[in-house]
Amino acid sequence: MKKIRCYALTVLTLMNPLAFNAAQASTATLQHQTQADVLSYIQHYQPPASNGEKKLSFLELSAQLKNKRIVFVSEIHDRYDHHLNQLAILKAMHQQNPNIALGVEWFQQPFQHVVNAYLAGKINENELLRQTDYYERWRYDFRMLRPILEFAKANKIPVLALNAPSEITRKIALSGLSQLTPSERAQIPAQITPPSESYQQRLKQVFAQHSREESHFKNFALAQRVWDETMAANIVQFLKQNPQTRMVVLAGQGHMSFGSGIPADVKRQLPKESMLTIHSTSARDIQRGQADYFILSEYQSLPPTSKLGVWLDSKPNGVHIGKLIPNSAAAKAGLQEGDRITRINDQVIDSSSDLFLTLAQYRPGEQVQIGIERRSAPEKQRAQTLKLTLQ
Repeated sequence: MKKIRCYALTVLTLMNPLAFNAAQASTATLQHQTQADVLSYIQHYQPPASNGEKKLSFLELSAQLKNKRIVFVSEIHDRYDHHLNQLAILKAMHQQNPNIALGVEWFQQPFQHVVNAYLAGKINENELLRQTDYYERWRYDFRMLRPILEFAKANKIPVLALNAPSEITRKIALSGLSQLTPSERAQIPAQITPPSESYQQRLKQVFAQHSREESHFKNFALAQRVWDETMAANIVQFLKQNPQTRMVVLAGQGHMSFGSGIPADVKRQLPKESMLTIHSTSARDIQRGQADYFILSEYQSLPPTSKLGVWLDSKPNGVHIGKLIPNSAAAKAGLQEGDRITRINDQVIDSSSDLFLTLAQYRPGEQVQIGIERRSAPEKQRAQTLKLTLQ
């Protein structure tokens, strides 16, 4: 069962234990409603930085990027301040030299043509999210990423969908490489380099938070390395084909910490190229050697989005409620586990994308009519409409 926490545009998979801790530590809510709001904020946004030993101004950090071919800027996926820092770096490097590309973990490589269509203005944002299966494959609040993508579109910056298909990495995590079909195996690099000892130890710490089955760790680590290697391979291929272009790479911290992951894989294949890594963190949480530079950042969030308060079971035949959150809007409205959501007001719901894009139109506290199909009810009572006040 694919469980998804049902926020309008904030979807947390609970794979990252920092997801809820970060929200609890929120210190500021930024009322960014439009791209103009974000660009106005970014115009004068120059967060302090550090090289791990001393503080630097943002201008001093930017100067270090001028002659670098590849700059890796990490994120914790649900941290809006991290994404603002990424946009600030992209903007600074674009001002230095507009011949730049952007590589992102958020989209998976088979959907590159969809990303290209969006950048070319052939499809709108909703179609981008639907056609890339964003809400099935990535799930985090797209509002955090929209400013970066819109900046790239406005400035004609190529955006690379770096990630491996989730069907493949999920299959590897369950049963290794041997169960891949020839077609699936051809979509990832031929050689997957084992993790270094230090990287493996960090992966064990992450794995221990989600499973106690030590026999599963080997495939878990292999899936992580497939993510790394696939993203690195896509970066290398683009840079070889575009020798005058620099690149900013945006991905999770786990993929680029302590010289491991994507940067190491790229360096192995492009040993002569200049590169560096940047992490966002608070001054008190700097770990020496984790990155070349740090942007000093405290938690900032966007206003809350509307939510139902359910875990979803996304199936080929529609969107079903897998589990109710106690005392949630859905529970109070009388929804039940197993109900299939068929519409919200006049919008038909056939997929998770339909649901999240529809909920994005409403604010917490608004009342909607939610249509459901309840298979456990007598046939004449299966189709029901309930009133629900969004949280």
